[in-house]
Amino acid sequence: MKNQFYYILFAVLLLVLSSCTSNDNGMVVSVSNSLDVDRTVETVRVELCESLSVATGVVVIDKASNVEIQSQLVDKDKDNVFEAILFQVKLSANESRDFVIKEGVSSVKPSEVKTYARFVPERTDDFTWENDKVAFRVYGPTAQRMVEEGQEGGTLSGGVDCWLKKVDYSIINKWYKGNDENPGYYHIDHGEGLDNYHVGPSLGCGGTGVMIDGELVTSLNYTGYNVLSNGPVETAFELAYAPFGSEKKQVSQSKTGIINLGNNFTKFVIEVKGADTLTTGVTLHENQGVTGVDSVACWGDYWSPHFGEEIGNAIVVDPKYYAGYSKVVSNEKDKSHLLMHLKVIDGKVEYYTGFAWSGSKQFKGQKEWEAYLSKFARQISNPLKITKAN
Repeated sequence: MKNQFYYILFAVLLLVLSSCTSNDNGMVVSVSNSLDVDRTVETVRVELCESLSVATGVVVIDKASNVEIQSQLVDKDKDNVFEAILFQVKLSANESRDFVIKEGVSSVKPSEVKTYARFVPERTDDFTWENDKVAFRVYGPTAQRMVEEGQEGGTLSGGVDCWLKKVDYSIINKWYKGNDENPGYYHIDHGEGLDNYHVGPSLGCGGTGVMIDGELVTSLNYTGYNVLSNGPVETAFELAYAPFGSEKKQVSQSKTGIINLGNNFTKFVIEVKGADTLTTGVTLHENQGVTGVDSVACWGDYWSPHFGEEIGNAIVVDPKYYAGYSKVVSNEKDKSHLLMHLKVIDGKVEYYTGFAWSGSKQFKGQKEWEAYLSKFARQISNPLKITKAN
């Protein structure tokens, strides 16, 4: 898998820090919200010049309060040179705020509230990631081989699994350790949530496939991974896949996943060969819930009962990639889906996948969740503005 990373954030914000904060005052950047609604926490990226080495610390100061805020330096190609700094902002409707970026040693203490991803060899070959709201996992080549060879414990699926968190701190290592010591641990709620979401051979929550002769053909397990950055503000990773499809149509894909603090979504940026349209979607499980689609805001959602609680699984699409939706209802297990079709533009598609679980108390119900989807879609279409302040 090629070592390339797309830093395409939930808000695409680029500004070259040409002075490299060469003086004590640093550089002031202004971040503005052009919408008439308050915006939840969003990630800002400021490019740094190449002369800033890893030996030099950089901090971000909220100018109004003169308080340092959490930030994350990025060295995407691991050459000991920082390319950018990430930090997060929360803005009221039509608000602008100034931030100072300058050299210095950070005083912000590490927190368990972070984004995080890792390969999990102790559970076959899962790959899993999380933020303060949600967690996900996908399955690897060993799990696929085990199924193909008739061994117990394997998983054959290109779908995305949902881990249902009740807490904002990191749970991946704790849950896997618990499961290693007591098999089935993370299938039981010990006060932090649990994994009781079924994927099987479906898309789960945001897997990918292609439509061939009107039928969905899904990709299989990932074949390789690469962690590009690992929190606290943002985690990014690459997943490689074997070609899939049919004898007459083979499709290749490689995925970059990006998860930021403060929202319920993973962003996928996918390089595609062999298809003009890629399909993603969410499984409808036992067809006991209701689907909702907004073709103007470009989101689709499935809200359903879930083991005494409720869950909403959603796809949000950047409008330029949206190619419509369809719904498949089948009596065959794991074949029912709400599908969102994506136009491949210059060999690429982008979309966001995520969920809300009523057990987390993050949303009061379907109506509030779908209002959040509409607001999130507006934010995608109207990114924050960043400028160098006077």
